Amino acid sequence: MKFEKIRFERSGGFAGIRLATEIEAEALPEDQKKEIAELLDDMDFEELPAKLANRMPLPDEFVYSIVVEFGDQKYEVMAGESALPGDAQPLIEILEGIAKQRMRKKD
Repeated sequence: MKFEKIRFERSGGFAGIRLATEIEAEALPEDQKKEIAELLDDMDFEELPAKLANRMPLPDEFVYSIVVEFGDQKYEVMAGESALPGDAQPLIEILEGIAKQRMRKKD
């Protein structure tokens, strides 16, 4: 899935620490941009509902918000950790890694 921008946010958890970043595709290395696009395709991101909820959310679980933009199209998914599809985990790990790296650079 092609993308120009991704907004990623992780909130909640035991400590309640928010982690967020905005990622411009053009700022990423080509291999990382390709990997993210493939992961979005693999999980059919544009077909997911805007909210994914588990009947029994876990206490202190993370809540993720991912917004993918391409041209005038925007796809948004918000989900608790327990409601995420299994194939979302590699994407979450990459986006968290980018967000943490950028957070360290600000310090």
